[in-house]
Amino acid sequence: MFTKDFREIFSAEILSITGGLFAGTLLAFAIGKIELVPGIFILLPGFLEMRGNISGSLSARLSSGLHLGIVKPKIEKNKIVRGNVIASVLLVIIVSAVLGTVAYFANLYFFGVNNISIIFIALFAGIFSNIIEIPITIFTTFWLFRHGHDPNNIMGPYVTTIGDIVSILSLLIAIVII
Repeated sequence: MFTKDFREIFSAEILSITGGLFAGTLLAFAIGKIELVPGIFILLPGFLEMRGNISGSLSARLSSGLHLGIVKPKIEKNKIVRGNVIASVLLVIIVSAVLGTVAYFANLYFFGVNNISIIFIALFAGIFSNIIEIPITIFTTFWLFRHGHDPNNIMGPYVTTIGDIVSILSLLIAIVII
């Protein structure tokens, strides 16, 4: 009755909704820790959005390479995969630094709080979440392709949800460490 594409997209969206609820619940339980660092709420929306966008782009580029036959669906030395991973890492470092800096100056301007640690929290959380999410993105994209699924149908909602969960956990770990 339903096409394969519909089932893949519907399943991915259900997973995304469920994961989003989990990420929101995790954020609600951690609100006490987050309130301890002024400016985190300024950083949070951009930081959560960054993870899904960067990993989603990585997955889309890998999926295109798989469909075109220029990327093989296995972990091996591949210039295209390596270049995309390097680009994703650099993007996370740059965007995390910019988000942290914007949060720092907004915090200073609006609240008069000089808390430079927010920049380091953003950088640490961005790098830590990247270490977790890039391998998950690559592995899942390849696994889906090898098993006859279209990663383009599934990976967008999947990496956004995983990115939200990993980002919140990374921010909490960064707050505790820094």
